[in-house]
Amino acid sequence: MPPSSGELWGHHLMPQQVLVDCLLPNGILVQLFVNRDATLESIKANVWIEARKFPLYHLLLDPASYIFVSITQDAEKEEFYDETRRLCDLRLFQPVLKVVEPKGNREEKMLNYEIGMTIGIPTNDFNEMKDLEIVTFRRNILDICKDCVDLRESAGKESLALYAYPPNVESTSNLPKHLEDKLASYDNFVVVCIWVVSDDGNRTKFSVKVSHKATPITVIAETIRRRSRMMGITKEHAERCIDVYSTAYALKVCGSDQFLLQEFPISQYKYVRECVAIDKIPQFMLLTREGIYAALPENNFAMPSYAQRGLQALLDINNKQTISLWEIQANLRIRILCATYVNVKESCKIFVRAGVFHGTEGLCEPQDTKLVESNNPRWNEWLEFLYIPDIPRSARLCLSICCVSKRKNRKVISYPLAWGNLQMFDFNDRLLNEKVSLNLWAMPQGMEDSLNPIGLPGSNPDKETPCIEIEFDKFSYPVSYPPESHFEELAHMASSRERRSQYLETAQSRKKEEELVIDIIKRDPLSEIYDQEKEILWKRREYCLQHPHSLPKLVSAAKWNDREQVAQLYMLLKKWPQLKPEVALELLDCSFPDIQLRRFAVTCFEMGLTDDKLQQFLLQLVQALKFEPHLDSPIARFLLKKSLLNQRIGQNFFWLLKSEMHHTNIRVRFGLILEAFCRGCGPYLRMLSRQVEALDKLTKLTDMLKSDVREDDHLRVLQEHLRQPDYQEALTNFMSPLNNSHRLGDINLDDCRVMKSKKHPLWIVWTNPDSLADVWFPNYKIIFKHGDDLRQDMLTLQLLGVMDVLWKDAGLDLRLIPYGCVSTGKDVGVIQVVRQAETLMEIQSKGGMKGAIQIDSSALHKWISMKNKDKYDQAIDTFTRSCAGYCVATFILGIGDRHSENIMVTEEGQVFHIDFGHFLNHKKKKFGINRERVPFVLTEDFMRVITRDSDKAQKQESFKKFAKMCMEAYLVLRENAHLLINLFTMMLSCGIPELQSLDDISYLRKTLAVEKSERDAVEYFSKQFNIAVGEQWKQKVDWFFHNVKNM
Repeated sequence: MPPSSGELWGHHLMPQQVLVDCLLPNGILVQLFVNRDATLESIKANVWIEARKFPLYHLLLDPASYIFVSITQDAEKEEFYDETRRLCDLRLFQPVLKVVEPKGNREEKMLNYEIGMTIGIPTNDFNEMKDLEIVTFRRNILDICKDCVDLRESAGKESLALYAYPPNVESTSNLPKHLEDKLASYDNFVVVCIWVVSDDGNRTKFSVKVSHKATPITVIAETIRRRSRMMGITKEHAERCIDVYSTAYALKVCGSDQFLLQEFPISQYKYVRECVAIDKIPQFMLLTREGIYAALPENNFAMPSYAQRGLQALLDINNKQTISLWEIQANLRIRILCATYVNVKESCKIFVRAGVFHGTEGLCEPQDTKLVESNNPRWNEWLEFLYIPDIPRSARLCLSICCVSKRKNRKVISYPLAWGNLQMFDFNDRLLNEKVSLNLWAMPQGMEDSLNPIGLPGSNPDKETPCIEIEFDKFSYPVSYPPESHFEELAHMASSRERRSQYLETAQSRKKEEELVIDIIKRDPLSEIYDQEKEILWKRREYCLQHPHSLPKLVSAAKWNDREQVAQLYMLLKKWPQLKPEVALELLDCSFPDIQLRRFAVTCFEMGLTDDKLQQFLLQLVQALKFEPHLDSPIARFLLKKSLLNQRIGQNFFWLLKSEMHHTNIRVRFGLILEAFCRGCGPYLRMLSRQVEALDKLTKLTDMLKSDVREDDHLRVLQEHLRQPDYQEALTNFMSPLNNSHRLGDINLDDCRVMKSKKHPLWIVWTNPDSLADVWFPNYKIIFKHGDDLRQDMLTLQLLGVMDVLWKDAGLDLRLIPYGCVSTGKDVGVIQVVRQAETLMEIQSKGGMKGAIQIDSSALHKWISMKNKDKYDQAIDTFTRSCAGYCVATFILGIGDRHSENIMVTEEGQVFHIDFGHFLNHKKKKFGINRERVPFVLTEDFMRVITRDSDKAQKQESFKKFAKMCMEAYLVLRENAHLLINLFTMMLSCGIPELQSLDDISYLRKTLAVEKSERDAVEYFSKQFNIAVGEQWKQKVDWFFHNVKNM
């Protein structure tokens, strides 16, 4: 742990009392012993009391005229305007505070400070960046922020409430088949319970029966009607009350900050669907809209002072005379000058490799410089590439320094040392034409290629890394990319020439080619398309219009180093039908960097991507920001707008960006978007900063527990610290990072503990402060982890959620539990605790020694039976469905390290998996041998539950139904193989250790049997299912040793 990550340089936590040096404006130094949790306000008051005892006191103004300034652990001078902050939270380098008169706009400085603290990078760092692209992006993106603030105010308090409490609804009002069937058995009616809480706390509840298509206002009207009947009010009077009051009230989910503020059918609200699925009555609280609106903070937006920066510089550039790219009749040339900070053995020779790429596709052959001695890396060598007019706008120059050395066997090998990328055109569409010094990046782990075209462009901010100096050809004027009108002219010319040169074709040859096009379209995204197939695909591009989902394949077939084909593709794009969001998602992958194409994908999102679907794919959409050629992009603006109009999306968006801020290569890009987001949040910024403060407290606490405290003292030290005022203040009454409709109240100290695990995660329990918490859940339990990368868990859980939706859409309810998991920083995150659930090991241990050592396979069935005496059949059905879902899901995803401590069962019989440290068949090995030898977990314990404790499970009808359910689930996922593969492909850039290359994702192609016919795929999965059943004893043996080891 670096010493700078604690409360004071060199300390995880400050001592209880600290000697603080306070330097006053009159030149007097006052020293004070101060409690670590003292506020700046109390420190200032004590400083003034002490100052009276020193000379020159009369020169001081009143305390309110001053602020404290100090140096933080980031080596930054920071002004502290918020005097409610505590000394231990300032992250001081040394306990020294200087008292100064503030300069400039106090409100703006306070906002800048809070933004900097929330995003993890001081806004002043951005102010000091002179790059014109950064300056322009910061200014232009404010338009989105201002527009969103105006939209939030467009309907007054009503629209503000919809931002704060967005409806949590499914994408469509159409019910999945399992819910449709269930509601049909109740004549399509739903019973809901409405609670009314008076000012003095008295509760009244009403049960009303309404159509599942009823809107919230209809439910409220029925409640008023029901209450009127109970009070003996006449029907006419009741109807008048309904007219007056039904729109004056709103429904809120009991125990949660979920409101039903929009007139969707109640069965479209997720909460209602969840209740119907498990036969529970939805519980709502009746509130006045006036009361809801009154509690909303004022909407505000302050335009920062940098809003006018860079205008003149951009104007000067745009006013310069330019020449078009197409006017230059020459090949692209780049001069490799020299390199510095190249650290290799003296016996090695080095060279520079350079290539021009469009996405992952090389536009020409890479070029190498001559070999030079590593102690004098100078080349002064020109490298020549493709014809300049054929360079596409999103092309990038990829460079690497490579080393050549001889092995003992005299074999000569070469390998890359460092890489770097540059966009060929800047954000203003000007071709690079000057000398550039490019600091390089270390090669990614396991990367075999010498160039890294999907790596982010730009220089490494670490100036002590290898650096290449290069020079571009200069022309008489800056070279600009041609406008759209030029492409239209070129496309018409090319198409006319094509038509004149077309040979006469037969209907038979056309049909044959069109059949080949259909075959290519059906292939998964990772399947190879051969050059001859690409030519036919391009030739039949007009036919592709009839199959809109073919666009990613067609774009892959286009020659991006041929401006005529690019022009024709742009013209085709103008008449291309709207794509489904799942298809458009692929166009934001690293393989498709073209700006026009990516803009088209975002247009499809704007027209067809619901907020619910957006949240489903937000993980990948944030990764797509890394593949954008420049800072300002349609997807960045789209995500920012959506996040500023829906607080639920906004919180998820914030943490997805914030969790990667420790990566140097993405820090500026994500930091700038976060800064804009925070400015647009207005008063809700405080909600996010509270979460950041709370998690920062827990991070420092776990650091201290792991390094400074004996394991036997963990619980005592944890509870001692959680009782301290600064922890109580930071960790109470804030919104959960896992779910912004869950408000965390006070900490239940007696229920908090340090878990027995290598990384010592914290089990933290909060009260639910809602007035009807007992109707929902009386508390919230969260696991805080520091030391594990949770991004792989997040991705796996997201995929499980997507699978659950796909199955439900196909009429299968397999009862998965994709519990909440949020990565909040480097190896830091929070995990939702699933209620009333125990691990298989805990359940088996309750069955005595035989159960614990895997001899008694009926222990699990006995436990479920005991917990569900009145709902036994329902519990068995729940177990069977969830078991089928996880068998198929874990097989498809290649989930490894499955043992009895990471498979859990709820008291209602729902089985689910946790801890996804290994996937895509990266399974644990012992002495080089796979420990897991079955495709998925289906032990005798599970089969006994499915068949109601039969010792001949495979012969039972219930087991055959289970096997059929697994097959149906498998085939549904296979039909959606394109989507599942794309979701993984878009995550290649995030650096998950077990997701480094397309080779890792090829495991999905195998389990989804994408190259097999459906008949062969059925046979393949049946074989895997039979292996899992037939060799389940091997899993039992593994569990036996695992349980014995942990007993």
